[in-house]
Amino acid sequence: MTAHNTRKAPRQRRSREMIDRILAAAAQVLEERGYAGLSTNRVADRAEVSVGSLYRYFADKNELIEELRARSSADVLADLTGALTAAVAMPARDGVRHVLAVLVTALKRHRAITAAMIDEAPLGAHGNILPEVERQLTQVTRIFVAVHAPALDQAEAEARIHLAMGVALNACLRIALQPAPGITEDRLIDLTADLMVLGLVPNPIGRLK
Repeated sequence: MTAHNTRKAPRQRRSREMIDRILAAAAQVLEERGYAGLSTNRVADRAEVSVGSLYRYFADKNELIEELRARSSADVLADLTGALTAAVAMPARDGVRHVLAVLVTALKRHRAITAAMIDEAPLGAHGNILPEVERQLTQVTRIFVAVHAPALDQAEAEARIHLAMGVALNACLRIALQPAPGITEDRLIDLTADLMVLGLVPNPIGRLK
């Protein structure tokens, strides 16, 4: 349940603008102070609104986090959908690399909320962005493997896909949130793409159509 289900829904333009203002302030505080340092008072102060105004839309900081998560998730998934569509016309390795690069960029754009969801927020306080991303990646990866490695039996294909999703997501998170000193982002994405293709399709053929 999102914050809008428990507090006043933004039916008017002014209300929507107020919510956007509050959420922008929440994202700034979250990036500067992390989950532990996020509070409704700090957010209201940053947004230059009263705490009472904030409480008209969000009951507590977890509702702020949940709405930020929902918006971030929708944005990441939209980027991912576009990347997956573009990857269809590319050779196997190029398509995989393109999707990984887009995912890294999206995670970096939402660095504060992504870090809070993964590292800091109490378990069970809200959903996580990664399962939604993994579900979409997994669906397309099944098609990818079926086209590029048709000789794999279903059990072997599912095993490879399961491991590949862990590699892809964890690698993209590390690249986005914990950049390695002295190693370029492009190099790390290249290495991840090579691992993905090797694991999914030892001998890639043709294009994903």
